Amino acid sequence: MTLAHRLADLCALVASALEEATRSVLESDRTLGGRVHEQVDAAAALGAACEDQACALLALHAPREAEVKAVVAAVHTAADLTRMGGLAREVAEVPGRVPPDARAALGRLGAQAVAAARASAGLLAGGDGAGVDDAVVLAGAAERELREWADRREWPRGVGVAVDLALLGAVYSRFAEGAVVIARRTPGYAPVGVWWPDGG
Repeated sequence: MTLAHRLADLCALVASALEEATRSVLESDRTLGGRVHEQVDAAAALGAACEDQACALLALHAPREAEVKAVVAAVHTAADLTRMGGLAREVAEVPGRVPPDARAALGRLGAQAVAAARASAGLLAGGDGAGVDDAVVLAGAAERELREWADRREWPRGVGVAVDLALLGAVYSRFAEGAVVIARRTPGYAPVGVWWPDGG
């Protein structure tokens, strides 16, 4: 498997983890949360494998400068995707229940962040990455909607729920922004460096 395709698999895995994490939060389903932990652990292992493969590419070949830059970019992408997996874990670990009238906005926010990551995965696999920017714009709109909902509420028992929702929205935004960073970096993979097979 080439490094670029392994990164695409990693991106798809963290997208799936966030999708499961969102369902876990919306449905208050701890079983789903457990699956997210398994996916995030798998993503961390795959991210480490990508970094190892990148080092092997540099050690076993005599790459040109452009190829070295491409492999270094791939290492950064693996690290970014591993961090995005950590963000999915944060979502799955959110305590308490999401208020019923906030679930629609949170669901849209989660769906668009996942869509951005999946579009980036397609780009890594050789596609055109269409939809990344649109998904991030829609995710931003959903986060604002969630914040506005929290700001409009009266909280006789404190503002803890509002703060938790605002922080949760910020986690999703960081995930979506990570997808954008990856999508913008990926054109630099054009040199053949990241396409060398690993022999497996």
